[in-house]
Amino acid sequence: MKKILLSIGGLILLVIAVLLIAPFFISLEDYKPEIAAKAKEATGRDLKIGGEISLSLFPTVAVEVNDVALANYEQGQSKDMVTLEQMALELQVMPLLSSQVVIDRFVLIKPVINLEVDKTGKPNWELEGAQTSSTDATATDSSDSSGGESGSGLSGLSLGDVRIQDGELHFTDLASGTKEDIEALNLEVSLEALNKPLSLDGRLDWKAETINLKADVANLESLMNGGSTALEASVTSSPVNFSFNGTAQQATAFALAGALDLDVPSVKNLTNWVGAPIESQNEETFGQLSVKGQLDLNGPVVAFDDVSLAFDALTAQGALKIDSSGSVPNIVAALSTGVLDITPYLPPENAAANDVSTESSTGSASTTPSSGADQGWDDTPMDFSGLKAVNADLALKSEGVQIRKITIGVSELAILLQGGKLTADLKQLALYDGQARGKVVLDSSKATPTTAINFDLSAVQAEPLLSDSADFEKLLGTLSSKASLTTQGASQKAMVSNLNGTGDFIFQDGAVKGVNIPGLIRNVSLDALQNSFDDAQSTDFAELSGTYTIQQGVVSNQDLSMIAPLFRLSGKGTVPMPPKTLNYRVEPKLVGDLEGQGGDTGAKGIAVPLMITGSWSDPKIAPDLAGALTDQLKDPSALIEGVAGGEGGAKLPLGDGDAGGVEEVIEKPKDALKKLFGN
Repeated sequence: MKKILLSIGGLILLVIAVLLIAPFFISLEDYKPEIAAKAKEATGRDLKIGGEISLSLFPTVAVEVNDVALANYEQGQSKDMVTLEQMALELQVMPLLSSQVVIDRFVLIKPVINLEVDKTGKPNWELEGAQTSSTDATATDSSDSSGGESGSGLSGLSLGDVRIQDGELHFTDLASGTKEDIEALNLEVSLEALNKPLSLDGRLDWKAETINLKADVANLESLMNGGSTALEASVTSSPVNFSFNGTAQQATAFALAGALDLDVPSVKNLTNWVGAPIESQNEETFGQLSVKGQLDLNGPVVAFDDVSLAFDALTAQGALKIDSSGSVPNIVAALSTGVLDITPYLPPENAAANDVSTESSTGSASTTPSSGADQGWDDTPMDFSGLKAVNADLALKSEGVQIRKITIGVSELAILLQGGKLTADLKQLALYDGQARGKVVLDSSKATPTTAINFDLSAVQAEPLLSDSADFEKLLGTLSSKASLTTQGASQKAMVSNLNGTGDFIFQDGAVKGVNIPGLIRNVSLDALQNSFDDAQSTDFAELSGTYTIQQGVVSNQDLSMIAPLFRLSGKGTVPMPPKTLNYRVEPKLVGDLEGQGGDTGAKGIAVPLMITGSWSDPKIAPDLAGALTDQLKDPSALIEGVAGGEGGAKLPLGDGDAGGVEEVIEKPKDALKKLFGN
């Protein structure tokens, strides 16, 4: 027995001696052609080893190769696909005897990887010699699956000094024109054993910014075998910071669950950095963005709960879920926000005026219509394809919205998008002491898109609404209005031409500021005209109402009515929208009735009809003298009686004597109205 042990010991000493002495007698330079040939066979590319190769077999297996280059494909922009200044690998020998792989050192110094896609879309990383038949691939997959746990073959892996030093990665896609460069790539990996924590620490330079990467995996073996493990990861840089703290699992699909924190110091700087700049004329917008919440990713399904979002001065909370397993992504979200002031993100109100001014200064104004001119409706086809690219179910609540001067209170909006059909349901909208509700349905799934619009305004204060939305400050009152509209078409022109529907409106307890209409009609003279039109004057009314119908883009109103003490106004006509024209008759009337709401709309009195015709941008307003004489002079005594107080009506002063006042009104309305409205 003693002799046997001595023999074995002697054999081991002999093997060690051979391992120590052999590298001194083996010329690795002689093996370079054979190594290159094997590489050519495996990859289809030429391999060049320009530097020395060193080999040590004991006490560790150590290999060092210098100046390595693997050729690119023939059509490549770069000569080589991969170059390497040095690769050093050092394995412990004794653990190999027990099927353990202990890597003391694996270092790549200055690796340069050039990834390319040619104009036909073929990438250079598809190596001709590495193609595997489907039979071999199936056999390999079968072998892997029958072997039990995927990480069992590497259960004894241990990593010491594993790092990439000063690497570069360059990507060029001639098919899309994309080019990206990563430089100063440094990466360090530490792993005592597969069931021990894995630590990764790295940094790289991309687009002149340094990005720091860090990841810690509690149990890599569990992750490889389909189990879960704790995971912490972070990305830090000047443009963006990201962190995740939770668990990861690689089962049938990769899954993540945990806390996510995204911080962008400046969205504008971030988009500039990635090459997709945002155009913004307000320097205070697109600043800091912060997103926090609980991420639950399971394959194609991403859920984001307890979301807290802050963007500039805007805040939101809620939940979001994206499922990309279907033919199109499906998004479900419920968000509530504070007051959303979107004014800073809108272009300046005078942008259009500035554009016209610029055109005039460059001499093109003669061929470019002014902003007030009636230009034809745009017949450019609208692209609704985006509505078919995603399905969505969104519930949005807001404490308020500020759009320039328009102030909206608490609002609630539900948006449903399914198969190209968009339904926007405005369930609640607090608007200038009143309420608004409405629904818009846009169906682009049909050959010709259709649109249906319904809205209901209730008890809205007209003056602040019109002032803030249209800078119109002449009309006061409490507004209520309803409308039900439909149209079809894929362009603005088609939608206007096919517009149909009905609606109504009513202003109550209001006034028209800047004019005293009863005073004008009662005493039509140049002095009265000048005194009746100024900011100090107004015409109070109890009610202003009307209904309308729309057929093929032509708006028709036959019952415009304003009721006020001592004053009535009626109107009827059409507004053809496709040609942008007007054909409307307004009849203001001075009466002897003091009643307001509920008063007689047909009370007798002095009427001065007006015809409003022409284009929207240049309407013509003229008195309808023929109509006035025909209507009012059929019964002069009844007219005087109605205005002067007959049948219990209030007696009105009509100038120097009642009859003379009437004659003056009848004889001179044309001159007064020309002074008031022009020709």
